[in-house]
Amino acid sequence: MNEAKIELTDEQKLDWLQLIRSVQIGPKIFHMLINRYGGAGNAIAALPEFIAQTNNKKIKLADRDAVLYEWQNIHKFGAKVIALGEDDYPDALKYSANPPPLLTVKGDISQLHKPALSIVGTRNCSALGLKLTEKLAAGVAAERFTIVSGFARGIDTKAHIAALHTGTIACLAGGVNIIYPPENDKLYENFLSHKGLFISEMPFNLTPKAVHFPRRNRIIAGIAHATLVIEAAIKSGSLITANMAADLGREILAVPGNPLDPRAAGPNSLLKNGAVLVRHKDDILDALAFVKDNQKMPYENIAEVEEIIVQDDLFSAPPMTPKRQELSTEPEDVIMQLLNTSPIELDYLLRESKLNTEKFHNALLNLELDEKIEQIYGQGVQLRS
Repeated sequence: MNEAKIELTDEQKLDWLQLIRSVQIGPKIFHMLINRYGGAGNAIAALPEFIAQTNNKKIKLADRDAVLYEWQNIHKFGAKVIALGEDDYPDALKYSANPPPLLTVKGDISQLHKPALSIVGTRNCSALGLKLTEKLAAGVAAERFTIVSGFARGIDTKAHIAALHTGTIACLAGGVNIIYPPENDKLYENFLSHKGLFISEMPFNLTPKAVHFPRRNRIIAGIAHATLVIEAAIKSGSLITANMAADLGREILAVPGNPLDPRAAGPNSLLKNGAVLVRHKDDILDALAFVKDNQKMPYENIAEVEEIIVQDDLFSAPPMTPKRQELSTEPEDVIMQLLNTSPIELDYLLRESKLNTEKFHNALLNLELDEKIEQIYGQGVQLRS
């Protein structure tokens, strides 16, 4: 990958945008084309020749008017397009596999120039996991790191909230103007009024589909110096992200958990395979000591890897919202979801449950009578083991 900095004109960026928005042209093929033909404009002109040579009839050049419309909407929204090689493009992501040629960003761009820690975990997390996420994210962010996550409910949301006043980056699976999940609408507003930054490689105004999330995950893995996993199942997006980061030679950190809790299976598996065990923020800072003073990335260029992106027509089909796992809203079920076999303080559990006080205490009583939970004097409440 060329170390030289570039500065594209608006017309050149439009050429880049048209090429990367084209059907079957993901980042790997994009870079091959501009290297072969000497730029995106030349590659667009030579595309019929390339299709004939490769007999790839699935490739279809994106409509220039659609690309221009996206470009105009990006700028009306107050967002910015950053090209690979420009000064604002994050160094760590540049040294990742199949880096996005273009990023659309909205918010505090200075976060792209800070050392970064990605924090990922399950959406259906425990109250103890939320509390630990808040503590670790705030502690590391206070040491001049930006906290990166995927803006999902659960661990992601708590990590972002904890770092709003110091710096956080949300990697989105859809357009930078799309709030997903919808319940994070207030957090979205807080991002833009604090030290938050949204980034995405996807088209403006695109509602994410399930197939887009692995692309988002590779950015979470690639943009940070290390990835921390807090509560995640074995077959989860968080573990995929951690494995992507490991493939890049980045530090992998994990918080251990009770083997009886399925949410601990992912981190425990990572620890078994050599991840750094995290008990408190100093464990993270020790692992990231080499970047604490904004040192340059010590990584060499990543060798080419198999293309992981099959790009369909991003403009033709109406967007579909990924299926959401519906969780019970019954007070007892809400509380059970937040508990594990380690005690959590009642006041914290009440706050995270978002139940009113009467419903909360009635549900606690019912669960205790059913012998599903137990209160530990002076420590809080936990699942009955």
